[in-house]
Amino acid sequence: MQSPLKHAPLSLLDAENTLASPVPVPSGRAAQMLALTILWHPEPARIGEQFIAPTRAADIAVNRFAPLFAAVAGDCAPLDHRRIARDSLRLRRHRDDGVSLLLPQSRMRVELNGAMLAAPETRCTPEQVDAGLVIGLGGVVLLCVHWMDRLPQPSAIGSLVGVSGAAIRVRELIRQVAATDLPVLLLGEAGSGKELAAQAIHQASARCRSPMVTVNMATVGAALAEADLFGAGTGAFAQARDGIVFLDKIGFAPPVVQAMLRRVLQTGEYRPSGARMKEAARARLIGASDHDLHDGSFNQALLRRLEALVVYLPPLRERRCDIGVLALHFMQSWSARTGCTPELPVAFMSQLCNHDWPGNVRQLGSVVQRAMSAVQAGQPLDVDALMPGVAGRPARTRPNKLSPQAVLDALEANGWLIRNAALALGVSRPSMYKLMEAHPAIRQIGQIAPAEIEAALAAHGGDPGRCAAALKTPSEALRRYLRGRAAGKVL
Repeated sequence: MQSPLKHAPLSLLDAENTLASPVPVPSGRAAQMLALTILWHPEPARIGEQFIAPTRAADIAVNRFAPLFAAVAGDCAPLDHRRIARDSLRLRRHRDDGVSLLLPQSRMRVELNGAMLAAPETRCTPEQVDAGLVIGLGGVVLLCVHWMDRLPQPSAIGSLVGVSGAAIRVRELIRQVAATDLPVLLLGEAGSGKELAAQAIHQASARCRSPMVTVNMATVGAALAEADLFGAGTGAFAQARDGIVFLDKIGFAPPVVQAMLRRVLQTGEYRPSGARMKEAARARLIGASDHDLHDGSFNQALLRRLEALVVYLPPLRERRCDIGVLALHFMQSWSARTGCTPELPVAFMSQLCNHDWPGNVRQLGSVVQRAMSAVQAGQPLDVDALMPGVAGRPARTRPNKLSPQAVLDALEANGWLIRNAALALGVSRPSMYKLMEAHPAIRQIGQIAPAEIEAALAAHGGDPGRCAAALKTPSEALRRYLRGRAAGKVL
């Protein structure tokens, strides 16, 4: 799909440009900072933490104890997981802004964009870094290597989730746009968050106590469009009063309606359908489109007025470092609605982070919620059904080709959850049970003395996941044991 915009968002802070002047996208990377963002971590609170390297910094050493990652205005901490080696993976920035990955002198599994690395050094082109590099460490942590053109900032707009420079830039612009009464044009691909941006503008503006009326012009027939917008007492402008009229997919508005909208913006008045007298149009107009309005089919006089302020919502593939915090946001929303907190395997999260998301944030949210539903129902995560066409999904593996150490590593990397470990290994759940039964180090919960279980719980603060790892027993079985103990049942 052709980009819907030929320029970046308006910058109200740039003295060289007016409110109506598009600011060109910077062409070079020299002033940009190389950043590491935690896409996934066993401790969900760590997701979204960042390390920002100084411009033109020397090698970045990534190990268990360095670098220090931080949330905005939060404490700094290393990755600090036993599956992360003490020896460093090194990231080396080259003069052309490519980046090389130099493997550590350890057995830690290192993945790049879903594929395991074996060569001592792997060089990534500047274009690959522009797209965001997804690095997997130890089968437990996912990082994104990307550029930042500004320092992290706290978000005052909770609905627009993201830690990328692009997300920060959009939030900054929305706050500034909300302080004016000029028309706004929101541009971006389908699912990139245009309606959320319109709601954020409304909520941050002086009009927040008045209604925001939304009309999707793609679903309104030409015969009804005029009445839906300008009907006496029932049209969008009448209902919004001095609030906001948000016209989604404004490019689908019939030519006659486009002409009427141009007159509204030009004169501040409109004549309700069937009425003789004109009425003042007090509402602010926000339009949105997911395709180019400069192709001549749209009323160019109206477009020039709508372009008083332009906000561009970047596609998710241009803000890959936001996938982790967005996925966590959708998981938390699911948990708040259902009261359940299913765990998703790292292998599945890696696929999410490496996908290009043609449906953007909306599609990501749908996939995450379907995955949560499947896990909660005890169903296997069928990646083909959830995300058709995703490259890099694990191929099916013959169980007899797996070593005992690979089985143990998969369980440890996935919190001793059987279904997650099976997905990571590419085997069915029944096959996973057989592999576990044949493994000399893996124990069934019934084989462990209650006193040993109680001692492990005490040693690990009652955390079932850590206790399961220490006992080398499946987490699901241990949790059933604990529920039975709490209910006074003998298992």
